[in-house]
Amino acid sequence: MRLKTNVFKWSMKVRLWILAGLCIFVGCLAFVSSKMGHDTGVWIKNVGTMVQDKAHFRVRQITILWQPEIHYTTREDIEKAISVIQGMPMTDVDLGVIRERVEQLPWVRSCIVERYLPGELSIHIQEKIPIAIWQNNKKYHPLDELAEPIQTDKKMPSDLLLVVGEKAPEHLLSLLGALEQVPEIYQYVRSAIWVGDRRWNLKLFNAEAGLEVLLPEGEEMIAALKRLDVADKKEKLIKRKIKAIDIRQKDKIILRPLDETKKTIKGKKK
Repeated sequence: MRLKTNVFKWSMKVRLWILAGLCIFVGCLAFVSSKMGHDTGVWIKNVGTMVQDKAHFRVRQITILWQPEIHYTTREDIEKAISVIQGMPMTDVDLGVIRERVEQLPWVRSCIVERYLPGELSIHIQEKIPIAIWQNNKKYHPLDELAEPIQTDKKMPSDLLLVVGEKAPEHLLSLLGALEQVPEIYQYVRSAIWVGDRRWNLKLFNAEAGLEVLLPEGEEMIAALKRLDVADKKEKLIKRKIKAIDIRQKDKIILRPLDETKKTIKGKKK
């Protein structure tokens, strides 16, 4: 049965406090009567160690729990960070310091550290979740759920969205929020390019060939994607052999076939 330090039985607490008080009292007497203060300090430390040994308050087990099951931080990474080894006194384990060290690891979002007497240390890890790969200056970095880059060399899943552009991470969450409203379109999106520091171009892959979708700026993006969704359900635009779909204008959708001849739907030309 595991006992957390903050729910330790009163009877055991009383015995430990009495024993600790006796040790301090005897230590004080020894200090007064001794001319070797340093030796007395060592003696008191040895008595404290003896008390811990009698109570078995030493690290016997380090339990590490990840959430979810797929994780990028290894047990070796955590053990190296915390610098806690089996057999060391539990009173030497600083839970706050351990938490801070673990949360400095590149993939760790948050950490909860708990101590269970007599000898278990439990570490709960909540990791960052990669949602996209950011390409900038010929370098690639995974972006977490806050659209912040993660400094890591871990291999990422191949189905993550690729975003391109110096300031692409700053606008990624708004793009994903818009795409989530049109899941039928979102399923084809493989990359997004932040253009002119004001709007996105999407790269889609379909059964025939890749194609580009030119999105408008700002709040118009959601409405444009919804118009594309409606048009695609009626006319199967994404399945066509076309080079690009321009939805930047409110009243029309411009198709650019592979031969560069422009066609327009929902407008005067088609």
